[in-house]
Amino acid sequence: MKELFSTNIFPESFLFAEKAFGTGPPDAVNLWIGNERSVSSMHKDFYHNLFFVCSGQKEFVLNPPSDHIFLHEGEFPCATFTPVEAKEMNDDCDWAVTLDQDDDEDDSGSDLPKEVTTKWIEPDITIDKSDKFPLLAKAHPMKVLVSEGEMLYLPPLWYHRVTQTCETVGVNYWYDMNFDTPHWCYFNFLQQLSPSQNLTSKT
Repeated sequence: MKELFSTNIFPESFLFAEKAFGTGPPDAVNLWIGNERSVSSMHKDFYHNLFFVCSGQKEFVLNPPSDHIFLHEGEFPCATFTPVEAKEMNDDCDWAVTLDQDDDEDDSGSDLPKEVTTKWIEPDITIDKSDKFPLLAKAHPMKVLVSEGEMLYLPPLWYHRVTQTCETVGVNYWYDMNFDTPHWCYFNFLQQLSPSQNLTSKT
């Protein structure tokens, strides 16, 4: 990436974004290459996101932060693919899924490693209609297509599922969000709401 940006094909930052967000230069600049088989599941980021499509077309399915209680976000164990040593010299290397563990001491004083978890949204909002996720029908997804030469601004905490309609190359800029805002307080309030309390709510 360093060599790529040294050619000045992409700007290192956008002055209007630094002024609007009050954050200075971006925390990260990422290169994305994929086709319709590449899909990132619904998730959120703690960044102001400027996504520019160099070629092809990106497909975003967006949900506002207020949809948090409808998306069935849960805690899931983190794991890593690790190679398994082949039994014979000519055998191909196999892979296994190993649960990640936190070796740091916690407040409980236990010496046992603690399981590492992450928040993840299990259902695919574009196809999942099962009874397992009843609140999903109350969400408000918006499909946005971003074509070559276009840029999408995605605010922090907005949920998004991303794929491509064809082979696509894109670059995005992550500017850090300000956590000292009413938006962050409101989102924390939503996270504290129990999904079970909303099963009987009216639309």
